Amino acid sequence: MMSPMSTGARRGIAATVAALVLLTSGCSWRLETDPDPFRTPSATTVMRDQLAAAEQAVQAAAIASSGAVADAEAALAPTRVAALGGVSPTSSPRPSADVDAAIAEALAQAEECSRAAEDTTLAGLCSSIALSHHLVAFAADPEPRGEPQVRTVDDSAGVLPSASTLVDDAFLAQVTLTHDRARAMYQTIAARAAGEERTNALARGRLHRERVEQLLALGVEDLTELSYDVPAARVADAVARATLARDTEWALGEDYASVLVTAAAGDRAWLTNAAYDAYTAASPTPDDVPALPGIAPVA
Repeated sequence: MMSPMSTGARRGIAATVAALVLLTSGCSWRLETDPDPFRTPSATTVMRDQLAAAEQAVQAAAIASSGAVADAEAALAPTRVAALGGVSPTSSPRPSADVDAAIAEALAQAEECSRAAEDTTLAGLCSSIALSHHLVAFAADPEPRGEPQVRTVDDSAGVLPSASTLVDDAFLAQVTLTHDRARAMYQTIAARAAGEERTNALARGRLHRERVEQLLALGVEDLTELSYDVPAARVADAVARATLARDTEWALGEDYASVLVTAAAGDRAWLTNAAYDAYTAASPTPDDVPALPGIAPVA
């Protein structure tokens, strides 16, 4: 039989318990409080983490491969991963894959994120990443370009806004003016050129004229002018004319991409197509493609 606890021992235990109660009385934790439950990551966090891991897999596969696509993707993927906030330490390791499979997986995730992300900032970032992947594939394709055409990546949308567009009216009016300037520029190039250069300039000029007509038919404010000044030095020879056309188309692509990354969900598809069409008309090389079209690089 255990001996009765002494009075002094009982007083010591009581004092210890009292001290513990006083110690915890000023904070939210209590002896009887259950531990905080494990917090389930939000859908936005999961989507971001999965895409970052997919981009890291692209980088790894590209480094282990060779060729124009692999070289470009190896250089661009780190910027995309950083923009996504890095790869979460809780992300499951990705199995090794060839570079084409890794890119296809990352592109599919970026496009799904662009469509489904509730966070508009993340959706815009995903749209930019997807556009970058598409541009790398185009720029690295050795096939001849042929006669100019409107190129898109989303067959469900064209290159024009719908009646329900939320894109700012001022931007639509300004980009219509930019297309009209491009039309006039190509006409000037055609007047100085011959052969295939002339044929292609006239064809691309017609596409810009059609875009102007289509945008104006939607009720966009008409800021177009009767004529535009094209410096003679910029059309003096074939090299200068090609540079002028490339600069004009690239700037137009950047205009569309800059609006794409902040656009509402209903406008992302046509803006992606419009940006892709202009960027590809600039005949980029893989080294020209930005990691995040439309998003200014961090200094």
